[in-house]
Amino acid sequence: MNSTKIISLVSVCLLSLAIVACGGDKPQETTPQEAVEAAAPVDPEIAKGEELFLQNCSSCHGEKGLGDGPAGTALNPKPRNYKSPANEWKNGNTLAGITKTLKQGIKNSPMVAYTHLGDENLAVLAKYVEYLAKN
Repeated sequence: MNSTKIISLVSVCLLSLAIVACGGDKPQETTPQEAVEAAAPVDPEIAKGEELFLQNCSSCHGEKGLGDGPAGTALNPKPRNYKSPANEWKNGNTLAGITKTLKQGIKNSPMVAYTHLGDENLAVLAKYVEYLAKN
């Protein structure tokens, strides 16, 4: 072998070792906490809205807003799936429509008003429901 081929071969071997040492094509392992933090919303209002949603809404609407919460199985009509088309929402899936639903509830349905949470909490809760509908 001539020196050029040896240098090329050594370079390829060193590059291969560097790729393997850095993880190469292997996905980086993450801890469960890192996965939760990566998936968590960064907007503080969204984070607060998520907290309120989990405390007040997820039992009927499910943790991801799919209308599959354990308490919702016995309800008629079934709880809203936030991924459903906008025209299926009684007051629309806009921030204004969601806020109206939270403040007034929906007549002749199990959806009650949540005015006891106060306007500030209702605003961030509505923002989170809108976030769920769009994501």
